[in-house]
Amino acid sequence: MTERELKLLLDANAFKKVQVHYALMAQGYMVVIDGQSLETVKRQTKEFKTLDAVAKQLFKLGIADFSVKLKTHV
Repeated sequence: MTERELKLLLDANAFKKVQVHYALMAQGYMVVIDGQSLETVKRQTKEFKTLDAVAKQLFKLGIADFSVKLKTHV
Protein backbone atom coordinates (compact mmCIF):
# COMPACT_ATOMS: atom_id res chain seq x y z
CA MET A 1 0.00 0.00 0.00
CA THR A 2 1.44 3.36 -1.02
CA GLU A 3 1.04 6.63 0.87
CA ARG A 4 -1.53 7.76 -1.69
CA GLU A 5 -3.63 4.64 -1.07
CA LEU A 6 -3.24 5.14 2.67
CA LYS A 7 -4.52 8.72 2.41
CA LEU A 8 -7.63 7.45 0.61
CA LEU A 9 -8.22 4.92 3.39
CA LEU A 10 -7.69 7.63 6.01
CA ASP A 11 -10.28 9.86 4.36
CA ALA A 12 -12.76 6.98 4.39
CA ASN A 13 -11.85 5.77 7.93
CA ALA A 14 -11.33 2.36 6.33
CA PHE A 15 -8.53 0.82 8.38
CA LYS A 16 -8.41 -0.67 11.86
CA LYS A 17 -4.86 -0.73 13.15
CA VAL A 18 -1.45 0.64 12.38
CA GLN A 19 1.62 -1.15 13.68
CA VAL A 20 5.31 -0.41 13.40
CA HIS A 21 7.43 -3.56 13.17
CA TYR A 22 11.13 -3.87 13.68
CA ALA A 23 12.56 -5.25 10.43
CA LEU A 24 15.55 -7.36 11.46
CA MET A 25 16.98 -7.77 7.97
CA ALA A 26 16.81 -4.03 7.25
CA GLN A 27 17.83 -3.10 10.80
CA GLY A 28 15.08 -0.52 10.84
CA TYR A 29 11.32 -0.22 11.00
CA MET A 30 8.40 -0.76 8.67
CA VAL A 31 4.77 0.33 8.91
CA VAL A 32 2.00 -2.29 8.66
CA ILE A 33 -1.61 -1.19 8.18
CA ASP A 34 -4.20 -3.95 8.58
CA GLY A 35 -1.63 -6.54 7.53
CA GLN A 36 -0.25 -4.63 4.53
CA SER A 37 3.11 -2.90 4.60
CA LEU A 38 3.57 0.72 3.58
CA GLU A 39 5.36 0.79 0.22
CA THR A 40 7.25 3.20 -1.98
CA VAL A 41 5.88 4.13 -5.40
CA LYS A 42 8.07 1.34 -6.80
CA ARG A 43 6.13 -1.12 -4.57
CA GLN A 44 9.07 -1.86 -2.28
CA THR A 45 8.56 -1.92 1.48
CA LYS A 46 9.25 1.53 2.88
CA GLU A 47 11.93 1.32 5.57
CA PHE A 48 12.71 3.78 8.34
CA LYS A 49 15.94 3.91 10.35
CA THR A 50 14.41 5.24 13.59
CA LEU A 51 11.11 5.23 15.43
CA ASP A 52 11.23 9.03 15.39
CA ALA A 53 11.28 8.98 11.59
CA VAL A 54 8.28 6.63 11.55
CA ALA A 55 6.35 8.78 14.03
CA LYS A 56 7.03 11.96 12.03
CA GLN A 57 5.86 10.34 8.79
CA LEU A 58 2.71 8.87 10.33
CA PHE A 59 1.85 12.18 12.02
CA LYS A 60 2.37 13.97 8.69
CA LEU A 61 -0.11 11.55 7.11
CA GLY A 62 -2.62 12.18 9.91
CA ILE A 63 -2.07 9.08 12.04
CA ALA A 64 -1.42 9.76 15.72
CA ASP A 65 -2.27 6.33 17.18
CA PHE A 66 -0.11 3.30 16.39
CA SER A 67 1.55 0.43 18.19
CA VAL A 68 5.16 -0.74 18.04
CA LYS A 69 6.15 -4.40 17.76
CA LEU A 70 9.83 -4.97 18.34
CA LYS A 71 9.66 -8.76 18.05
CA THR A 72 7.56 -9.96 15.11
CA HIS A 73 7.89 -13.72 15.69
CA VAL A 74 7.71 -15.98 18.75
